[in-house]
Amino acid sequence: MNMAMVILVRINRGLNADLGQGANTWATSNLMPDVKTSLTEQISKEWERRKSAPLLPEHVSIRWHNNRMPIPNTANLTVGDFYATHSTNGNAAIYLENVPSCWKSLSAKKKQPFMALELYVDTESWADSTKISDDDTSSTLRSIQNHPSRKRANSAESDHSLVKRTRTAEILSSQDSHLRSEFRMSNISGVAPVYTRSLVTLKKIVCISDPDQCTPEFESSSETVVGKLRDVPFSSGAMKHAYDVRVYFFGSYLLTMLQMRGNDGQNYVLKRFYRLSEDTENHIPGKLPFTIDDHRAQIEAEAMRLAIGAWFLEAFLRHANALNVAIYDRLEFARAFLGEEIQSPTPASCVKEITPGSPGLTWLVEFKRSSTVEHFTYTLSHRSTKRDLRSSTIYAFAHFVWGHSNKRLIIADIQGTPALVHGKDGMILFDPMMHTRDGASGVGDFGMQGILSFLEAHTCGDICRRLGLDKTAPLLLDNDSEEPATPDVHDSEDDPIDQEIASTLSPAARDPGSRLLYNFQGELGILLSVNIEQYPY
Repeated sequence: MNMAMVILVRINRGLNADLGQGANTWATSNLMPDVKTSLTEQISKEWERRKSAPLLPEHVSIRWHNNRMPIPNTANLTVGDFYATHSTNGNAAIYLENVPSCWKSLSAKKKQPFMALELYVDTESWADSTKISDDDTSSTLRSIQNHPSRKRANSAESDHSLVKRTRTAEILSSQDSHLRSEFRMSNISGVAPVYTRSLVTLKKIVCISDPDQCTPEFESSSETVVGKLRDVPFSSGAMKHAYDVRVYFFGSYLLTMLQMRGNDGQNYVLKRFYRLSEDTENHIPGKLPFTIDDHRAQIEAEAMRLAIGAWFLEAFLRHANALNVAIYDRLEFARAFLGEEIQSPTPASCVKEITPGSPGLTWLVEFKRSSTVEHFTYTLSHRSTKRDLRSSTIYAFAHFVWGHSNKRLIIADIQGTPALVHGKDGMILFDPMMHTRDGASGVGDFGMQGILSFLEAHTCGDICRRLGLDKTAPLLLDNDSEEPATPDVHDSEDDPIDQEIASTLSPAARDPGSRLLYNFQGELGILLSVNIEQYPY
């Protein structure tokens, strides 16, 4: 089923004609974040003719006609669910039936569902991200809003007066409006490619972490995952390919073959490395430039990073709640599992055969989300360039990880996709990188170079300061500052921290001026987190 959608562009308080308008049809299964990204890319071309930096999806939001905000927690729904939510419980008169005059004739003719929306451009967010001064921003905004409109003559109605465009009035009258779409001619010459899918059977392996020490472990599941895997990737990063797979069943292989008939399946993503080092040249198609075991070790490290990130995020949210600090709490790390190919290898795996002595490729499996991606930090770039609550929270979270790991690791390359988190509009973080002191956490770990890049670039914002991170987790290595003297350890029987545990604490962790006491023992295990104010030395 398809949905007709018409779009006007709003900058600040007024509609803007110069960035264009459009009508398009979307499948009800499309996600609203992907719709917003597509529309943003279209108007960004005109935006860049007047601006020095592009317009990104994070600077834009979808609203209803007359600047009406959508119902809360609907921004990440499918197009069909977005329409259904705004058409029930008396909402249709507020949202669906409120159509601008320039589209009323179109809405009357349409026999399919119809939505009149606006693309709201947050100019302050755009200016902050591009570091344009207030004076420059206001002048350029006035320029784009007051830019003289190009008059259009209607060849069929040449005697009719032309419609005036203003910042706040409707852009076109229904009489003189022209239906426009975002149709794009294909650049394909000759025969179009036909993609194929292959049956894939995976043994499910889950990554679990100890709730206290955050030590990730892997357990084999009794479930078998069966689906149809596309033979070529739909997306590729610097190190990994991502493939689309339709999963039909978790369980018995024989039952799955019966249930696949007439079943559209659920969309998941399978990820694998196509190189394990930036020094690796482009490899020969159909051949892996590494061993199956080497790949498994690195794909396991990817799953471990997600588990570690989720563990630190949960601790961060608890810490903010305990201090009653308002943050953006609708964050979550992607939930993933590993899938080892069994039965027969797929073309996408580049493995020739699977035998008892030669296992199949192991994939990282995630639920397929919106293709819209927002970056907050990069591998070696940690500048705090955004000021909104969500970005400020993520920057503070990165600082918290440095302190809560007892200065053992840095989380980097933080990126996310908009999605529902606990039933509310939020963001799913995925594919994080980490820098550790020994540089052994996986692909992209730059060791001390990566840690120093964070310490030099991170700037504490308001949330960092309200959480006390500037004092409890200073951006210094232990040997960069004078260590406080080690206090004496009491021998009394009622001492809440015994001498053996206290002797393991670093001098920085024993600092009475710190609000929290951190002791990060081993590679990934936090053994102690004690409130200094409750247990003073």
